[in-house]
Amino acid sequence: MVSFIILNYNTPDITAQCVQSIETFYGNEDYEIIIVDNHSEQANYERLVQLNQGRHQIIRSKLNTGFGLGNMLGAEQATGDYLCFLNSDVQLVEDCITPLVEYLSTHSEVGVITPQQYRPNGRAFAFRHKFGIRRDLFGDDIFEYLFPKKYPKRSNLSRTEPFVVSEINGSFMMFRTTVFWEIGGFDTNIFLFHEEYDIARRLEALGYTNVVFPTVRFLHAHGASSSENKRDIRKERFISKIYCYSKYHHPLMTGLFRFENIVMKLFSPKNWYLIPVFLTGNTLALSMRPSVRGRKGKK
Repeated sequence: MVSFIILNYNTPDITAQCVQSIETFYGNEDYEIIIVDNHSEQANYERLVQLNQGRHQIIRSKLNTGFGLGNMLGAEQATGDYLCFLNSDVQLVEDCITPLVEYLSTHSEVGVITPQQYRPNGRAFAFRHKFGIRRDLFGDDIFEYLFPKKYPKRSNLSRTEPFVVSEINGSFMMFRTTVFWEIGGFDTNIFLFHEEYDIARRLEALGYTNVVFPTVRFLHAHGASSSENKRDIRKERFISKIYCYSKYHHPLMTGLFRFENIVMKLFSPKNWYLIPVFLTGNTLALSMRPSVRGRKGKK
Protein backbone atom coordinates (compact mmCIF):
# COMPACT_ATOMS: atom_id res chain seq x y z
CA MET A 1 0.00 0.00 0.00
CA VAL A 2 1.08 3.56 -0.74
CA SER A 3 0.64 6.27 1.88
CA PHE A 4 0.37 9.73 0.32
CA ILE A 5 1.30 12.55 2.69
CA ILE A 6 0.33 16.08 1.65
CA LEU A 7 1.08 19.29 3.55
CA ASN A 8 -1.59 21.99 3.50
CA TYR A 9 -0.89 25.57 4.50
CA ASN A 10 -3.69 27.98 3.54
CA THR A 11 -4.19 26.24 0.17
CA PRO A 12 -7.35 24.15 0.63
CA ASP A 13 -8.50 24.30 -2.99
CA ILE A 14 -5.05 23.50 -4.36
CA THR A 15 -4.72 20.61 -1.91
CA ALA A 16 -8.14 19.32 -2.97
CA GLN A 17 -6.97 19.30 -6.61
CA CYS A 18 -3.92 17.27 -5.60
CA VAL A 19 -6.11 14.76 -3.78
CA GLN A 20 -8.52 14.58 -6.71
CA SER A 21 -5.66 13.78 -9.09
CA ILE A 22 -4.60 10.84 -6.88
CA GLU A 23 -8.17 9.56 -6.77
CA THR A 24 -8.44 9.89 -10.55
CA PHE A 25 -5.21 8.22 -11.58
CA TYR A 26 -4.57 5.84 -8.67
CA GLY A 27 -8.01 5.42 -7.18
CA ASN A 28 -8.35 1.73 -8.03
CA GLU A 29 -5.24 0.75 -6.09
CA ASP A 30 -4.56 0.21 -2.38
CA TYR A 31 -3.63 3.57 -0.87
CA GLU A 32 -4.29 6.09 1.88
CA ILE A 33 -4.05 9.89 1.89
CA ILE A 34 -2.96 11.78 4.97
CA ILE A 35 -3.30 15.55 4.85
CA VAL A 36 -1.31 17.52 7.40
CA ASP A 37 -2.69 21.01 7.96
CA ASN A 38 0.26 23.17 9.04
CA HIS A 39 -1.81 25.54 11.18
CA SER A 40 -3.68 27.28 8.37
CA GLU A 41 -5.97 30.19 9.11
CA GLN A 42 -9.22 28.89 10.58
CA ALA A 43 -11.28 29.70 7.49
CA ASN A 44 -8.84 27.87 5.24
CA TYR A 45 -8.77 24.87 7.55
CA GLU A 46 -12.57 24.71 7.60
CA ARG A 47 -12.57 24.94 3.81
CA LEU A 48 -10.13 22.02 3.66
CA VAL A 49 -12.38 19.92 5.90
CA GLN A 50 -15.40 20.82 3.78
CA LEU A 51 -13.68 19.85 0.53
CA ASN A 52 -12.35 16.61 2.01
CA GLN A 53 -15.86 15.46 3.04
CA GLY A 54 -14.42 12.92 5.44
CA ARG A 55 -12.77 10.85 2.70
CA HIS A 56 -9.21 11.07 4.02
CA GLN A 57 -7.42 11.63 7.32
CA ILE A 58 -6.59 15.23 8.24
CA ILE A 59 -4.05 16.02 10.95
CA ARG A 60 -4.29 19.56 12.33
CA SER A 61 -0.98 20.92 13.67
CA LYS A 62 -1.10 23.52 16.44
CA LEU A 63 1.62 25.56 14.72
CA ASN A 64 3.30 25.90 11.35
CA THR A 65 5.99 23.26 11.70
CA GLY A 66 7.47 23.66 8.22
CA PHE A 67 8.13 21.00 5.61
CA GLY A 68 10.14 18.41 7.51
CA LEU A 69 8.28 18.22 10.79
CA GLY A 70 4.91 18.56 9.06
CA ASN A 71 5.67 15.57 6.89
CA MET A 72 6.94 13.63 9.89
CA LEU A 73 3.56 14.13 11.58
CA GLY A 74 1.95 12.45 8.60
CA ALA A 75 4.57 9.72 8.28
CA GLU A 76 4.06 8.67 11.90
CA GLN A 77 0.40 7.92 11.11
CA ALA A 78 1.06 6.17 7.79
CA THR A 79 0.52 2.43 7.45
CA GLY A 80 1.71 1.88 3.87
CA ASP A 81 4.74 -0.01 2.58
CA TYR A 82 5.65 3.08 0.58
CA LEU A 83 5.59 6.74 1.58
CA CYS A 84 4.90 9.33 -1.11
CA PHE A 85 5.39 12.92 0.01
CA LEU A 86 3.67 15.47 -2.24
CA ASN A 87 3.54 19.25 -2.19
CA SER A 88 -0.03 20.48 -2.17
CA ASP A 89 0.50 22.12 -5.59
CA VAL A 90 1.39 18.81 -7.25
CA GLN A 91 -1.06 17.12 -9.59
CA LEU A 92 -0.88 13.66 -11.10
CA VAL A 93 -1.59 13.69 -14.83
CA GLU A 94 -1.24 9.92 -15.25
CA ASP A 95 -0.61 6.86 -13.11
CA CYS A 96 3.01 7.61 -12.26
CA ILE A 97 2.72 5.69 -8.97
CA THR A 98 2.50 2.09 -10.17
CA PRO A 99 5.81 2.11 -12.09
CA LEU A 100 7.59 3.75 -9.15
CA VAL A 101 6.30 1.11 -6.74
CA GLU A 102 7.32 -1.68 -9.12
CA TYR A 103 10.80 -0.19 -9.54
CA LEU A 104 11.35 0.28 -5.82
CA SER A 105 10.18 -3.25 -5.12
CA THR A 106 12.83 -4.71 -7.46
CA HIS A 107 15.72 -2.29 -6.85
CA SER A 108 16.78 -2.43 -3.21
CA GLU A 109 19.64 0.01 -3.82
CA VAL A 110 17.22 2.88 -4.57
CA GLY A 111 16.47 5.08 -1.57
CA VAL A 112 14.10 7.63 -3.09
CA ILE A 113 12.50 8.03 -6.50
CA THR A 114 10.50 10.64 -8.42
CA PRO A 115 8.82 10.91 -11.85
CA GLN A 116 9.69 13.60 -14.38
CA GLN A 117 8.37 16.94 -13.14
CA TYR A 118 6.74 19.45 -15.44
CA ARG A 119 5.58 22.96 -14.67
CA PRO A 120 2.52 24.70 -16.15
CA ASN A 121 4.75 26.54 -18.65
CA GLY A 122 5.99 23.20 -19.99
CA ARG A 123 9.44 23.39 -18.43
CA ALA A 124 10.79 20.08 -17.14
CA PHE A 125 12.75 19.96 -13.90
CA ALA A 126 13.18 16.81 -11.83
CA PHE A 127 16.59 16.91 -10.15
CA ARG A 128 19.47 19.06 -8.96
CA HIS A 129 23.23 18.82 -8.60
CA LYS A 130 24.86 19.32 -5.20
CA PHE A 131 25.22 22.97 -4.23
CA GLY A 132 28.53 24.31 -2.96
CA ILE A 133 31.32 26.75 -3.64
CA ARG A 134 32.17 25.43 -7.12
CA ARG A 135 28.55 25.44 -8.24
CA ASP A 136 27.98 28.97 -6.91
CA LEU A 137 31.03 30.25 -8.76
CA PHE A 138 30.77 28.36 -12.05
CA GLY A 139 27.18 27.17 -12.35
CA ASP A 140 25.99 23.73 -13.46
CA ASP A 141 26.55 23.80 -17.22
CA ILE A 142 30.33 23.52 -17.16
CA PHE A 143 30.23 20.46 -14.92
CA GLU A 144 27.53 18.83 -17.06
CA TYR A 145 29.82 19.34 -20.07
CA LEU A 146 33.07 18.17 -18.45
CA PHE A 147 31.70 15.33 -16.27
CA PRO A 148 28.47 14.09 -17.93
CA LYS A 149 28.35 10.81 -15.97
CA LYS A 150 28.52 12.50 -12.60
CA TYR A 151 26.46 15.52 -13.67
CA PRO A 152 23.72 14.33 -16.11
CA LYS A 153 22.24 17.12 -18.20
CA ARG A 154 19.06 18.44 -16.67
CA SER A 155 17.79 19.55 -20.08
CA ASN A 156 17.96 16.05 -21.58
CA LEU A 157 14.38 14.80 -21.82
CA SER A 158 15.12 11.91 -24.17
CA ARG A 159 16.01 9.40 -21.45
CA THR A 160 13.95 6.22 -21.41
CA GLU A 161 15.46 4.47 -18.38
CA PRO A 162 15.59 5.44 -14.70
CA PHE A 163 18.86 7.18 -13.82
CA VAL A 164 20.77 8.16 -10.70
CA VAL A 165 21.13 11.83 -9.71
CA SER A 166 22.65 13.78 -6.85
CA GLU A 167 19.27 14.80 -5.44
CA ILE A 168 15.66 14.84 -6.61
CA ASN A 169 13.10 17.60 -6.15
CA GLY A 170 11.30 17.65 -2.83
CA SER A 171 7.86 18.25 -4.33
CA PHE A 172 7.42 14.52 -5.08
CA MET A 173 9.47 12.01 -3.11
CA MET A 174 8.66 8.31 -2.79
CA PHE A 175 10.45 5.98 -0.36
CA ARG A 176 10.07 2.45 0.85
CA THR A 177 8.82 3.03 4.36
CA THR A 178 11.62 0.95 5.87
CA VAL A 179 14.28 3.06 4.14
CA PHE A 180 12.68 6.34 5.19
CA TRP A 181 12.82 5.37 8.85
CA GLU A 182 16.26 3.81 8.47
CA ILE A 183 17.71 7.22 7.62
CA GLY A 184 15.67 8.90 10.36
CA GLY A 185 13.13 10.69 8.17
CA PHE A 186 13.37 14.43 7.59
CA ASP A 187 15.64 16.66 9.65
CA THR A 188 13.07 18.70 11.57
CA ASN A 189 15.54 21.54 12.18
CA ILE A 190 14.97 22.54 8.55
CA PHE A 191 11.88 24.70 8.24
CA LEU A 192 11.84 25.03 4.45
CA PHE A 193 14.13 24.24 1.51
CA HIS A 194 17.08 21.94 0.80
CA GLU A 195 15.50 18.94 2.50
CA GLU A 196 16.38 17.03 -0.67
CA TYR A 197 20.08 17.77 -0.20
CA ASP A 198 19.99 16.53 3.38
CA ILE A 199 17.97 13.42 2.51
CA ALA A 200 20.29 12.61 -0.41
CA ARG A 201 23.44 12.86 1.72
CA ARG A 202 22.04 10.52 4.37
CA LEU A 203 20.82 8.03 1.78
CA GLU A 204 24.23 8.02 0.10
CA ALA A 205 25.94 7.43 3.44
CA LEU A 206 24.01 4.15 3.72
CA GLY A 207 24.61 3.13 0.11
CA TYR A 208 21.26 4.18 -1.38
CA THR A 209 20.73 6.13 -4.60
CA ASN A 210 18.42 8.97 -5.69
CA VAL A 211 16.61 8.09 -8.91
CA VAL A 212 14.50 9.87 -11.54
CA PHE A 213 11.97 7.77 -13.48
CA PRO A 214 11.76 9.80 -16.72
CA THR A 215 9.00 8.04 -18.65
CA VAL A 216 6.17 9.08 -16.33
CA ARG A 217 5.40 12.61 -15.28
CA PHE A 218 3.54 14.92 -12.93
CA LEU A 219 2.64 18.60 -12.84
CA HIS A 220 4.01 20.98 -10.23
CA ALA A 221 2.71 24.56 -10.01
CA HIS A 222 5.98 25.67 -8.39
CA GLY A 223 5.53 28.10 -5.50
CA ALA A 224 1.74 27.88 -5.33
CA SER A 225 1.97 26.21 -1.92
CA SER A 226 4.03 29.04 -0.44
CA SER A 227 2.26 32.26 0.53
CA GLU A 228 4.91 33.95 2.67
CA ASN A 229 6.71 37.22 1.90
CA LYS A 230 9.18 36.64 -0.95
CA ARG A 231 12.06 38.26 0.94
CA ASP A 232 11.42 36.02 3.94
CA ILE A 233 11.17 32.97 1.70
CA ARG A 234 14.46 33.76 -0.01
CA LYS A 235 16.12 34.37 3.35
CA GLU A 236 14.84 31.02 4.62
CA ARG A 237 16.31 29.31 1.57
CA PHE A 238 19.79 30.56 2.48
CA ILE A 239 19.32 29.73 6.16
CA SER A 240 18.64 26.12 5.20
CA LYS A 241 21.47 26.17 2.67
CA ILE A 242 24.06 27.16 5.28
CA TYR A 243 22.68 24.72 7.82
CA CYS A 244 22.70 21.77 5.42
CA TYR A 245 26.16 22.58 4.07
CA SER A 246 27.60 22.80 7.57
CA LYS A 247 26.22 19.33 8.43
CA TYR A 248 28.34 17.64 5.80
CA HIS A 249 31.47 19.77 5.52
CA HIS A 250 34.45 20.66 7.66
CA PRO A 251 34.07 23.96 9.59
CA LEU A 252 36.83 25.47 7.42
CA MET A 253 34.89 24.68 4.24
CA THR A 254 31.71 26.02 5.83
CA GLY A 255 33.57 29.26 6.67
CA LEU A 256 34.72 29.57 3.06
CA PHE A 257 31.19 28.89 1.87
CA ARG A 258 29.83 31.63 4.12
CA PHE A 259 32.54 34.06 2.95
CA GLU A 260 31.93 33.29 -0.72
CA ASN A 261 28.21 34.00 -0.32
CA ILE A 262 28.89 37.29 1.52
CA VAL A 263 31.21 38.48 -1.26
CA MET A 264 28.63 37.61 -3.92
CA LYS A 265 25.89 39.50 -2.06
CA LEU A 266 28.07 42.60 -1.63
CA PHE A 267 27.86 43.28 -5.36
CA SER A 268 24.06 43.47 -5.20
CA PRO A 269 22.67 46.03 -2.69
CA LYS A 270 19.17 44.54 -3.01
CA ASN A 271 20.57 41.35 -1.45
CA TRP A 272 22.34 42.98 1.48
CA TYR A 273 19.50 41.93 3.78
CA LEU A 274 20.79 38.35 3.36
CA ILE A 275 24.30 39.05 4.69
CA PRO A 276 23.39 38.48 8.39
CA VAL A 277 22.45 34.89 7.44
CA PHE A 278 26.09 34.22 6.55
CA LEU A 279 27.54 36.14 9.49
CA THR A 280 25.43 34.60 12.24
CA GLY A 281 26.94 31.59 13.98
CA ASN A 282 23.56 30.06 14.85
CA THR A 283 21.98 30.43 11.44
CA LEU A 284 18.75 28.67 12.46
CA ALA A 285 18.09 31.47 14.97
CA LEU A 286 17.04 33.61 11.98
CA SER A 287 14.45 31.11 10.74
CA MET A 288 10.81 32.07 10.22
CA ARG A 289 9.72 29.25 12.50
CA PRO A 290 9.29 30.63 16.03
CA SER A 291 10.11 27.30 17.67
CA VAL A 292 13.58 27.33 16.10
CA ARG A 293 14.65 30.83 17.11
CA GLY A 294 17.48 30.92 19.55
CA ARG A 295 18.01 27.19 19.31
CA LYS A 296 21.27 25.64 18.21
CA GLY A 297 20.95 23.42 15.18
CA LYS A 298 21.41 19.81 16.00
CA LYS A 299 19.77 16.76 14.61
